[in-house]
Amino acid sequence: MLNTAIFGLGNWGQTLVRSVHEKSDKIKIAQMVTRDPSKYTDFVDKTGIPISNDYAEILKRDDIEAVIIATGHSAHGEHVEQAAAAGKHVFCEKPFTLTKESALSAVEACDKAGVKLSVAFNRRFNPALMKIRGMIESGELGTILHVEGAHSGHAGYDQREGWRSTREENPAGVMCGKGMHVLDLMLMAAGHVKTLDAFSETRILDTDRDDCTGLNMRFKGGATGTLSCIAVTANYWRFHVAGSEGWAEMRGESTLATCKLRQQPEITDYEGIDIERAELDGFADYVQNNTPYPVPLEDVIHGVELLEATVASAATKQPIHFD
Repeated sequence: MLNTAIFGLGNWGQTLVRSVHEKSDKIKIAQMVTRDPSKYTDFVDKTGIPISNDYAEILKRDDIEAVIIATGHSAHGEHVEQAAAAGKHVFCEKPFTLTKESALSAVEACDKAGVKLSVAFNRRFNPALMKIRGMIESGELGTILHVEGAHSGHAGYDQREGWRSTREENPAGVMCGKGMHVLDLMLMAAGHVKTLDAFSETRILDTDRDDCTGLNMRFKGGATGTLSCIAVTANYWRFHVAGSEGWAEMRGESTLATCKLRQQPEITDYEGIDIERAELDGFADYVQNNTPYPVPLEDVIHGVELLEATVASAATKQPIHFD
């Protein structure tokens, strides 16, 4: 059992706690940390997990082996480096950081300290997505020609206050909260990006935050890609991979459609699983048994680089080229 603390108890931090508390035999959240513990007395009563506002003091504890970072996006890098310096393994929410420079610094800190680092792209644990990955790796889809996807919803209407409502914490609309998930899957399917051309603008909201963002990409391996993220519509999630021998598409969280060349599509509905528990269990397995974690840090860093490039491309209305 991996004994951990969690730093950050907003809605998502609480979701992570609930996913494993008294359910997992691999990871235990033994301590919660937040700036204002008085906000979470009911949650403490429900879980029985102690709470503190002193991150530095928690990092000194020998019984805490790892830290889950679920704080604001811009603070991730600093909090990861502090945990690494204390010798704690780190599980960090996405986006890992908001700049490539800070991502590289945080990864280097973990490497230097000899601690393990995982980043929370939970959909890599989705059974339907794992099936797509297997089809890609086995060559069943042939040469990957194009990837596309969308991750949209009504967050723009709901998140009008707090750090999630600001451009500083959420550049490029809902890319940080939603689009980064699909972008990560695109990197898994098609490799790293050669050129990116993006737009990000406000069409509906009366705030400074963008509500419509789109990316067009060319990957180094030759594939093309498109991604759309809308903050002011009904919930929608899709990921599609087209290859020279067929295609595969996730339609929502549990439905997989596949079609081989000159055949009819097949639809498979998967039973839902708790992918937050799966990713935290996967992190524990990585720390304790060295079981590979399915999100390469090279993809994580490149994803942050693409987030930065999305902002730059949208501002200059020019494509961004990568080495």
